[in-house]
Amino acid sequence: MQNNPEDKFNDIMPQTDDRALCVRIYKPISREGYELNFLPRFIEMVERHGEARLLVHYDNYKGWESQAALMDLGMTMKYAKKIRRIALVNPPEAELKRRKINEDIYKDTEIEIFSEDEIDKAVTWVKS
Repeated sequence: MQNNPEDKFNDIMPQTDDRALCVRIYKPISREGYELNFLPRFIEMVERHGEARLLVHYDNYKGWESQAALMDLGMTMKYAKKIRRIALVNPPEAELKRRKINEDIYKDTEIEIFSEDEIDKAVTWVKS
């Protein structure tokens, strides 16, 4: 039986629209999920609108596969100036440290942190 690459996908949330990509992270962030699920949607937003907005809901965060982390680093270097807003919902300490390390890259991006019970507020903010 073949493995289905979608088994490694985190959820694209129903709040996603043509300008804001909302993702719920509850599995390890895999190369397949990043490359086949997240990245094409993100690039399409940037190409269509010249920018993207991201909401990342960390729900029982389990970390990154190394290949996915490397892909994200490349994407960050290429597209960080195109990300207008990032809403982080319930981010783990490791992700807050990662964002802190990259703060110079995201100097033109508004980033807000929200608690688990503020997800509706985070969606409203990222889309405004």
